[in-house]
Amino acid sequence: MNASGIAAVVLAVSGERTAWEARRFTEPVCGMSALARVRRALAAAGIAEVSVLTDDLAEVAGAAAWSSVLRLDLHDAPAVPSDRCLLVVCGDLPLLSGATLSAFCKAFASGRARRLVESTGVLALFRAGADAARGLAAAASAFDDSDGPFGRGTWVTDVPDDVRRLASPAAYPDVSACARERILAALAEKGVLLTDPARTYVDEGVEIGEATILFPGSHVGGGSRVGSGCRIGPDAWIDSSVVEDGAVVRYSVLEGARVRERSTIGPYAHLRHGSDVGPDARVGNFVEVKAARLGPGVKAGHLSYLGDADVGAGTNIGAGTITCNFDGAAKHRTVIEDDVFVGSNVSLVAPVTIGRGAVIGAGSTITEDVPPETLAIARARQVIKERNKKPSREDT
Repeated sequence: MNASGIAAVVLAVSGERTAWEARRFTEPVCGMSALARVRRALAAAGIAEVSVLTDDLAEVAGAAAWSSVLRLDLHDAPAVPSDRCLLVVCGDLPLLSGATLSAFCKAFASGRARRLVESTGVLALFRAGADAARGLAAAASAFDDSDGPFGRGTWVTDVPDDVRRLASPAAYPDVSACARERILAALAEKGVLLTDPARTYVDEGVEIGEATILFPGSHVGGGSRVGSGCRIGPDAWIDSSVVEDGAVVRYSVLEGARVRERSTIGPYAHLRHGSDVGPDARVGNFVEVKAARLGPGVKAGHLSYLGDADVGAGTNIGAGTITCNFDGAAKHRTVIEDDVFVGSNVSLVAPVTIGRGAVIGAGSTITEDVPPETLAIARARQVIKERNKKPSREDT
């Protein structure tokens, strides 16, 4: 059967029973909801006209690209195309594949039955015309009842996982594990090295290059892209970020960040939204970067906060350095030009510019621009005084 001769309706009826009844359609499974996965499987099978039947329009309407969103009304079933067969699919099938749908449609086309039901009752195909209209009405009222209007199924899939429903919270761990295994298997085929797949988590839509190693505890999601020859983890959280070729991310969190080639992040660094690091840069332990651009070869080894800043190539950021970017009402930027040396425990009060090749003395609080190739020291002069007596216990 040609897919163009089939229209599909996805059932996403939550009812009034439990909160999970509605959530099961939109809860992410490895970064993609069951509804979006069903829509993807239908597209892979070549079925373009796909509507969703629901009683929760606000939650479901935006979950995928539907041809139409139909409101459930048991007294007035939605109209279906009279010139096409109707495929009815449960919307809580996060493991459904285009291959299984294609096999189902092929089995229907090769037989003479006016309808075909998958053995667990989650898929049904009806001949065009009145059968399709009656089938949709029956599906809307009792699709999940294997002894209901559809009767016992007559077709059995070769891939049982494809028709596993997300029917309860208890099913979520196993379904998620299966989805994750499929993702990791596809990555391994591309040449990604997985040292402990059972403790590695990669979402749908993530791209990872060959010869990259994922160590245990790695979480990569949000459509992130990781290049080739990278080392990710142990215990790295990468969300909506880009990690370029040859970079290293260990024990760190990246959210909406970009790490350029051959840069090293961590351990225990946090790159927040808008961070852009490298290439060949180093962001070390307990360094937080937010909406900042760190140029080639920048080194921020430990215990620093770089927010709303532009840091030039070859600059060294000493331990305890912070950019004071918020004045209580607005955020301001700090500009540090190339080859600057910032000593330890320095506060840069934005807006401020540190010129090329300047040196900032340790312990300084910088509130004014520093010209290029100069030394800036902004701290109180050390004072030493003689003590008149040795302190006693009563003095402490």
